[in-house]
Amino acid sequence: MKKLLALLILVCASAAVGAVQSNTPAEVSAAIGRQGASAFFRSLDEATADRLFEQIGTGRADWVALAPKLAVGADGANAEGLGIALAYALPRNPAAVLKVVDPLEGDGHVLAISRVCGIPFIDDAPKNYKAKALHAVSAITTANPHIKARCLDALRKP
Repeated sequence: MKKLLALLILVCASAAVGAVQSNTPAEVSAAIGRQGASAFFRSLDEATADRLFEQIGTGRADWVALAPKLAVGADGANAEGLGIALAYALPRNPAAVLKVVDPLEGDGHVLAISRVCGIPFIDDAPKNYKAKALHAVSAITTANPHIKARCLDALRKP
């Protein structure tokens, strides 16, 4: 029985890693659904988690849409990585990002507007990031106006 359980854990972990490596958001979503977000994150090594965040950072709507599912199980470095990935995605696809941000603030709100729109980069922000993000967010017309305004306010803070 222990061998069967160990094999099942190995298969689930391999599926999670494979889902990120295959660049298929549907597979990542399915892996999260099977394992739960916390177990999904635990199954990833650092390089695979980085690839996941890079995919989200591209701004592709299907990757960005995974953020709320992932946020449920993200803590520590994964929560920070998810916020940074969405910040990278913001100037590329502000409509998709503003759909997934959490209007609530404080602890436990991994996708808080202040966290995603507050230029959360650990290193320096990409060149002209603030101007590009302000322009992109200002230009969208499909976002919730309250969320859009709060994002713009967070971007404008020094």
